[in-house]
Amino acid sequence: LANMVETINPKLCPLCAQDNVCKNVSCDDTSKLTCWCQNPEIKFPPQLLQQVPEQAKNKACICQSCAMEFVV
Repeated sequence: LANMVETINPKLCPLCAQDNVCKNVSCDDTSKLTCWCQNPEIKFPPQLLQQVPEQAKNKACICQSCAMEFVV
């Protein structure tokens, strides 16, 4: 499992493996205005976040395409 964590690419969406266009390795309070994922109009429903593999959680952002296409 440790090897899987090391192979997570923070620039790739953990759901589709495409470029997530994230401006930050970690989206936090100091950098939230620089990444598309901090747009208040973008919603990340719990059902979508649950699809992220455990080893990628908090390591790689979901891309805008996956976020916008998700239907509850």
